[in-house]
Amino acid sequence: MNVLLAGRDTTASLLGNMFFVLAKNPAIWAKLRAEVETLQNRPPTYEELRGLKYVQCCVNESLRLHPVVPRNEREAEKDTVLPVGGDKDGLSPVFVPKGTIVAYNVYAMHRRPDIYGPDAEVFRPERWEDGKLQPRWGYLPFNGGPRICIGQRYALTEVSYVLVRMVQEFRGLESRDPGPWVEGLGLTLCSRNGARVGLIP
Repeated sequence: MNVLLAGRDTTASLLGNMFFVLAKNPAIWAKLRAEVETLQNRPPTYEELRGLKYVQCCVNESLRLHPVVPRNEREAEKDTVLPVGGDKDGLSPVFVPKGTIVAYNVYAMHRRPDIYGPDAEVFRPERWEDGKLQPRWGYLPFNGGPRICIGQRYALTEVSYVLVRMVQEFRGLESRDPGPWVEGLGLTLCSRNGARVGLIP
């Protein structure tokens, strides 16, 4: 059941979140169209998808600004010492006794100005373009380490493919929601009001 929910709800939320924000940013949609036009309206192969850098930037930025799983937690299986995070400066070690639940807020981590710049609250795919942004453990849309999501590559491929095909089919994407993004938190993070957009053939 967990695998089914993870594969359906998370991908649907990511697509909805991404189309919500793309509809509010016509210049970004135009830049996506320019990149996708290089395919000459052909469905992309896996290799071609990976080569569409701006598509990947848009997916990364959507996962950063609106992470589908905005928080996570783990239980310590044994007494552990985390190397940093303690004291007022956050640089001292922290003792975590066995059985302690440690929760972390992915949503807040993805909006850190010290990692993503002073415009961390803004949807700006270009921040990923030059490859200099390396947030490491400051970017966890799929968790990390030995517990990283096993469906990460599949989800990224599926979302990128859907995005490319939508860009190929529709010249325009318009927001039909005059309001700003409002979080709706259920199994996943999504827009409380849905993704009300108009697709122009």
